[in-house]
Amino acid sequence: MVQIPAFEAVAQAHGHTCPGIALGYKIAVVVAKWAGEYDDVRIVSHTTRCPLDALKVTFDTKHHPERIIVENTGTVSFVITRPDGKKLFIDEVPGTHLTTDELTDLKKKVEAGTAGPADMQRMNEIKHELFLIMQAMDDTALFSVREE
Repeated sequence: MVQIPAFEAVAQAHGHTCPGIALGYKIAVVVAKWAGEYDDVRIVSHTTRCPLDALKVTFDTKHHPERIIVENTGTVSFVITRPDGKKLFIDEVPGTHLTTDELTDLKKKVEAGTAGPADMQRMNEIKHELFLIMQAMDDTALFSVREE
């Protein structure tokens, strides 16, 4: 049976709290419930973005790297296969990547090494606001789930 880790454990492994890890956690919970007794699922991820980390933690890919393949196409989509051959397809609903122009500008400053303490504080405030929005959104507004 797949044990769903606490959100705090996933966020700690990810390194921070952000909208992407909130989305990933929601996806990981759906996948874990679907996987049921099978913890030895195979995950094909089409992203390297934040949501992937929640699946990595939930399915312990650190100790079982054979469970995951990343084929980065830049889309937040996953194909999960259980040992019995059943597949679950999860795709982010277009437009759910929460951001703001201000956050984008602040990230550019951080990357350029020109962000000051006030910039860092504001960036974290925006990320937290977007994180709360993402947490409150219904799963169906964020991603689609299809089983085969």
